[in-house]
Amino acid sequence: MNTKILFLPLLLLAVACSNSKQDAEDMLSTAERHFLSGNYAEATQWIDSISAVYPHEVDVIREGMMLQCKVNQMMYEEELIRVDSLYNVAKAEVEALKPQFVLVREGKEQTLANYVYKGYESNGAVSKSGLRAQVTEKGDFQLTSIYYGGSKINHTGISVNGVASKAIAYDGAKNYRYTTGGNVVEMVTYNMSQCREVADAIANASGKLAVNYTGGKKYSVTLDGNHRKAIADTYRLACALAQTDSLQSCYEYCKLQVELADRQLMKLEEQTFLE
Repeated sequence: MNTKILFLPLLLLAVACSNSKQDAEDMLSTAERHFLSGNYAEATQWIDSISAVYPHEVDVIREGMMLQCKVNQMMYEEELIRVDSLYNVAKAEVEALKPQFVLVREGKEQTLANYVYKGYESNGAVSKSGLRAQVTEKGDFQLTSIYYGGSKINHTGISVNGVASKAIAYDGAKNYRYTTGGNVVEMVTYNMSQCREVADAIANASGKLAVNYTGGKKYSVTLDGNHRKAIADTYRLACALAQTDSLQSCYEYCKLQVELADRQLMKLEEQTFLE
């Protein structure tokens, strides 16, 4: 038997294994450079590529996993700083707007109270057409269009400066109608997703503003400067409250991710030490 024939494949296999480890280590070095430069997405891509291209290089893959833990630590720690800064800005906006509102709770069954602009609290009676806005403590915004008149107009929405709300079909709940003292009352309530563009238009307007009722007979009402400002500030408070709530959740998530990365890194380091 020709021993040279057997030796050549073994030699090629040894060279291939040697090159495989070196190439995997080179990829890890590239990942480390990206990590040190703050390019965390690129670092993660190179780390993932090591196990995909060289699945048998267990030691290098483990080093990559440890590096990924460090990437996650730094990435989420930086995100914590960014989120905290944004939260402070939104919180300051909330605190600046709050003095203009009162907290109103309609019955013991209502879990969240509503912020209502001072001077625009409802006593339950309706005597004129217009818009009414409120926001829950969690930042859920509601805008209600009210019609008060001698005959029905059957409106289902509103528009301001060419921007329209979603149409709310008559359902006896979000869109309901009744008669009192010979006059017709129609009230249509929109949540944030149904009237965001209208609320934006009101918030960015100045002075008096015409509101057109849509979906039925033509009708319009004029908001004076004070009433427009009440709705605009309610909308701003809603946005700020919703943002603080969202940022708080994001902050807690980032904290958990940092803690998870710490635990994973410690576990990998312990395994390496035991081996």
